[in-house]
Amino acid sequence: MQVKNLFKFIFLVSAIGYGQNNISPLDIPIKLSGTFGELRNTHFHTGIDIKTGGTQGLKVKAVKKGYLSRVRVSVGGYGKSLYIKHYDGTTSVYAHLKKFSDVIEKYVKKIQYKKRSYEIQSFPKVDEITFDSGELIGYSGNTGSSSGPHLHFEIRNSKSNSPLNPLNLNLNIEDTINPIIKGIYLYKVYKNGGYKFLKEVPIKKISNDTYEASLIKQIGRIGIGINYYDKQDRSYSKNGAYHLNLIVNDNSIFNYKMNEISFNDKKFLKLLVDYKNWYLNKNKIQKLFIHPKSSYSFIEDLSKNGIINLLKDDNYGGKIEIKDHNGNKTHVILKFSGIKKDTLFDKSDKKIIYPNYEYNIGFKGIEVNFPKNTFYNPTSLKISTRNDTLDLGKNIHPINKSFEIKFKTDQIDSLTKEKGFISKITKYGKPLFLKTTKSDSIWYVNVSSLGKYTFSIDSVAPIISPINFKEKQWLSNLKNLKLKVKDDLSGVKSIEGIINGQWVLFEYEPKNNTIIYNFSDLNFPDGEHKLVITVEDLNGNKSKYQTVFFRKN
Repeated sequence: MQVKNLFKFIFLVSAIGYGQNNISPLDIPIKLSGTFGELRNTHFHTGIDIKTGGTQGLKVKAVKKGYLSRVRVSVGGYGKSLYIKHYDGTTSVYAHLKKFSDVIEKYVKKIQYKKRSYEIQSFPKVDEITFDSGELIGYSGNTGSSSGPHLHFEIRNSKSNSPLNPLNLNLNIEDTINPIIKGIYLYKVYKNGGYKFLKEVPIKKISNDTYEASLIKQIGRIGIGINYYDKQDRSYSKNGAYHLNLIVNDNSIFNYKMNEISFNDKKFLKLLVDYKNWYLNKNKIQKLFIHPKSSYSFIEDLSKNGIINLLKDDNYGGKIEIKDHNGNKTHVILKFSGIKKDTLFDKSDKKIIYPNYEYNIGFKGIEVNFPKNTFYNPTSLKISTRNDTLDLGKNIHPINKSFEIKFKTDQIDSLTKEKGFISKITKYGKPLFLKTTKSDSIWYVNVSSLGKYTFSIDSVAPIISPINFKEKQWLSNLKNLKLKVKDDLSGVKSIEGIINGQWVLFEYEPKNNTIIYNFSDLNFPDGEHKLVITVEDLNGNKSKYQTVFFRKN
C-alpha cells in the first residue's frame, strides 16, 4: 500500500467513526432506495437514500454531536437541507427535508424575511447552533429534486468536502442477498478511448453466488461491461454495489471499493457507462475499463485500466467479483480465446467530428460551433435542419465541453425580439426553455448534449389561482393560504407575496405547483387584509393576483 493511500485509509477508519457510538438518523429499520457511489444519470450518488415508507414527517436526528455549519432552502436540488459539522473531522448532510426543527426553522425564517426570498443559504458561526447525538434536527420530506419521500443522508470529509460512504457508520442494515447479474457485454476498445459494442455474452447461473459466461472469442484490445443490481432483505429497490473487481489470469486489472468519492468524478461518469446503450435501451451497462482521458478518485490504481489485449491463440481465464457493503458476494466466471477481428467505424453518411479540431457547421439561419475537445473520441454525427429545428442526432455521445448554437432571424418583430429564446425538444416533443443570450437578431445558447433544438416564443404569463379560500372570505380557522401557480413553458422564476404592504414568505413546491403562506409567520391585526401575489416566469412574463380576505387571530 502506498504511503498516501495508507494515510487515506487511516483517515477513513478514524473519521467515519468505527468504534464510536454513531446512531441512525431515523428511528426505523433502514431500507435503502439508493446506495453510495451508484451511477445516476448525471453523477455518482454521494450518499444513501433511506426509505420512509412513502410518508413524510419522520423525525430526523443528528448522528453525532456537532454544530450547524450550513443550511439551505432551494426549489430544486436538495430542497431543505442541513449540514452538521462534527468534532471528528466529518460533516453529516440531511436532504429533502419537509421542515427543520424549531430552532433551525426560526433561524431560517429570519433570514428568509430579511432577504425576502424563499431560497436561501446560510453558514452559521462555529457552535452557534449545536446538537447532541440523537437530537432532533428536522423531519423527513420530499422537497427539491426528489422523486418521492425519503431521506438523502451523507457523510463528508469536512476538510476536503469529499463524500464518504455512510454505510461505514455501521447502521445495522439487514441484507443477506447476493448481487444479481443481468448481463455481461463485450466491447472492442481503441487506443484513443473509443469503443464499439460487439455483443451480449450469454451467461448462466450455476449457484446462488456464481454465474458463468460463454467463451469470449476476439482478437485485440477488448473490454467487459456488466449490468447488475443489488437488493436488500424485504426491499424491492435495485441498488449499486460496494466493490467491483475484474480479474484476468489471477491479476486484478480493474478494481474499486466505494469508500470515498470526489465531486469531480461526475465529469467522467458518462465514460464509465455504455452511454449509447443507456440512452437508447435504458440498459445501464457499467464498463469495467477506463477511458484514457478520465480519472476517478475511488479507483486507487488507474493504470489497471481493465483493457484485455488478446493475441491469436491466447487462452485466458478470469472472473468478475461484485460485493455489497454487507459482504454478500457474486462471481462471474470468464473465459477468453484469441479468435476473430473487428473495425472501428461502420461506413455511413455521417460526419466524423475529431476531438483535436474545431468545427463551425452552418445552415440557413442556424449555426452550431464545436470547439476543440467537445467530444472525447472521434464521433460520427448526422446533422440536419428542418422547419427551423436543428437536429444533432440522438443524445448517445458523452460531451466533454459545451458547444454553441446560434439562431438568426432577419425579419424580426417586437414580440420575437422580446420573448424569443432557444429551446431543446424533449422526448415528449415539448420545448424546454434554455437561458438564451440575445444580440440584435442573433440568439446564442451553450449546451452540453445532443438532440433537437428550435426557436420558441413564450409570451404567456403564469396562472395564479387560490386553492383553500375565496375573495372577501373570513379565514380565521385556516392555518395557511394555499394557491396554485402554473407556467406551461419557461417555468417559474420568482414569487412575491405581499399582505397589507408587507412582504410575506410563500413556500413554493413545484411538484404540485403550489405556494403556501403560514399565518404563524407574522401577527397581523384582526380585520381586513389585502393580498397581492406577483409571479414572474423565466422569460420575463409576469402575473399579478390581488384579493381581500378577513381574519381574526
